[in-house]
Amino acid sequence: MIEHVLTPIDGSDEAFAALSYSCSMFPDANHVTFHVINPTMKRYEGHGYDAGWLTTAKREAEEYHETAREIAQQNDVTVTDSVTEQGDPAREIVNYSAEQGIEHIVMGSVGRSSLGNLVVGSVAKTVTRRTPTPVTVVRNIETSEVDPPHDTLVAIDGSEQAYQALEYTLKELPSATVSVLYVVEPSLQLPISDTEAGASGGTAERGENDADVILETAQRRADEHDRTIETASRRGKPSRMILEHVAEHDFDHLVVGHSGQSGWHNILLGSVAETLVFRSPVPVTVVR
Repeated sequence: MIEHVLTPIDGSDEAFAALSYSCSMFPDANHVTFHVINPTMKRYEGHGYDAGWLTTAKREAEEYHETAREIAQQNDVTVTDSVTEQGDPAREIVNYSAEQGIEHIVMGSVGRSSLGNLVVGSVAKTVTRRTPTPVTVVRNIETSEVDPPHDTLVAIDGSEQAYQALEYTLKELPSATVSVLYVVEPSLQLPISDTEAGASGGTAERGENDADVILETAQRRADEHDRTIETASRRGKPSRMILEHVAEHDFDHLVVGHSGQSGWHNILLGSVAETLVFRSPVPVTVVR
């Protein structure tokens, strides 16, 4: 069971919605809210900080933490620690999580810079790339209307990291209905010769055989956890097929592993994962 969860907050509605989601996802965990004052986003005067700005930034940080505590209380959860640091937000989040044994990070996909404008995903993207801690990126959720994941889709590609993401989901979300999707990417199923094509029965059959093996392995992993899963496969571009599957089947949560093979090359750093994290209509959890 997850015991220590970190939610970065920056005063934006998206960050507070992420906190609400974190409380619903892990109601029994110890929750830490984390705000980073980023001095590089403000001008310097001479060789030091603008002392007036720094005082204001600290006061704003405490206001954010107070709002966070109120939101947590509304969700019957207690914030066990409210932390404010100075520095680069992504670096501070990653370092604090490692040093303090944080087991899960929940954050908004859109945040507010210290200049007051909304910035799309830069901190969330960097944290997701660099931390070994599982990260859930939340978007399109209202703070006052948050439920825990009920119908979770785990997208797998046959890599061990993908199976670990499935096992993480089965273990940490015991009340969620879990489905597994494997996408056959046609561009990666091209035979190298006519002889190979004839021997393999064609690329479509090869892809279906791969899907059967991978989904059977997923089923065995679920059996080991005494969980029931639904499995499915599709053919096409992975990110597009996954997002279509989410929409068509009304999933409310998506989980992926941190790296993949073949066309999903390094899912954490590649276009597939970033497409899923920042275009998915539902929260996405990336698991190492």
